[in-house]
Amino acid sequence: MRKNAYILLAALGLASCNYLEIEPVGKVIPHKTSEYRALLTEGYSRFPYTSSKAYTGLLSDEVGMFHEGNFFDSSDAIALSYNYTWQYETQMWEYPYQYYYRAAFQANAVIDGVADADDDSSEDKRQILGEAYAMRAYAHFDLVNLYGKPYDPQTASTDRGVPLSTYIDIEQKYRPTNVAAVYRQIVEDIEAAERTMTLEKQESPTLNYRFSLDALAAFKARVMLYMRNWQAAYDAATGLLPKYELVDFNASPESGDLPWKATSPEAILAWERPFGGGNGDLRGASILSDKILGLLDEATDNRRNYLNPVNAYDENWTPTLLGYCVNRSSSDRVSIRIAEMYLIAAEAGSYLPAELEKAKGYLLDLKAKRLKPEAMETLRTKVGAMDAEQLRTEIADERARELIGEGHRWMDLRRTTRPAIVKTYKDRTYTLNANDARYTLPFPQSAIDSNPELND
Repeated sequence: MRKNAYILLAALGLASCNYLEIEPVGKVIPHKTSEYRALLTEGYSRFPYTSSKAYTGLLSDEVGMFHEGNFFDSSDAIALSYNYTWQYETQMWEYPYQYYYRAAFQANAVIDGVADADDDSSEDKRQILGEAYAMRAYAHFDLVNLYGKPYDPQTASTDRGVPLSTYIDIEQKYRPTNVAAVYRQIVEDIEAAERTMTLEKQESPTLNYRFSLDALAAFKARVMLYMRNWQAAYDAATGLLPKYELVDFNASPESGDLPWKATSPEAILAWERPFGGGNGDLRGASILSDKILGLLDEATDNRRNYLNPVNAYDENWTPTLLGYCVNRSSSDRVSIRIAEMYLIAAEAGSYLPAELEKAKGYLLDLKAKRLKPEAMETLRTKVGAMDAEQLRTEIADERARELIGEGHRWMDLRRTTRPAIVKTYKDRTYTLNANDARYTLPFPQSAIDSNPELND
């Protein structure tokens, strides 16, 4: 017999619970539409919107230097150094786990009961229900791409994934399922959200952290890309291109229009916080690698204008340049934007022979908004001569340029070539080998301690 547990509403002071050990401090059963909206809003607000994706830059080749002296907390610096050097067997800084499941738990509570809620607002209950399905899918997608094997159609049914959370039962055994089953659930939740959601776009940029049908379509494009369903990814991405505007970096855009702002015309879903740099006095872990910096041509790429120097200071406050980071603030939010859809359309189209020339066009459309005009003529000739494989290499580089600090690089390396990466830290060299098993993170020790079933 299922034993449902309801967590306190945000409006009443929601009590947190550790997933897999669900013992809520209080039990408050929501009855009204507004209460279910409050419950879902709490899920949005407590989602691990910074540390999960942004800090995967430490694992990838995106971050080029780990300067622990720039960290405010020395214990964080020690733990994060293990992430930077892939020393998972030590006391690495844990990427979020239980927080994703908490979001899924809250989504499950909404899915279970919102349809029968008493109407006390003008908001459509179907929209709330659709957002809950989308949130659950998004949480499982991030989890499986942190802690599960990369999706491979040939082996997904046997590759280890993560536990699924699709209902509330305090006696449920949470054991990892296979990657195929996780993706199957993600797709089912996306389809359920498509059937129930009613808003094409959110009515205001202040609500862009919430899912809409457009955000759902964009998320679907991303999921299909990871699943190598090229036609579905292409169709979902290209369907959104006419609806959103690319920001022209040649036109000196206003601050609020920049792609990583919730108010940007590029914003489709503005939920998570990107890794940033502010004025260059923050944590040194955001220093870009020479590889990534080298992809941004200083003479032709306007994106270089949005990098800030990161300095170290001696006892006389004399600065020493350590490198560059992206100029982002703590208020920035970006989860999915239209530039990503251009890149997905280009990559997926490169696998569809009939769409190859259009795929090149989508890549060039994005580049034209980022590069100086004098660079485009030569680039159009270069891209026009590329075959499909060469085009995919260029798209991978463009994703690295365009999506810096937004949590894509580690995931892109995992789902594609899984190359070798070499880093130096404190005069020691560390290597992540090609196709290394460490491209998949182990379950956090705290999660294993709470739930030994994870090792089954």
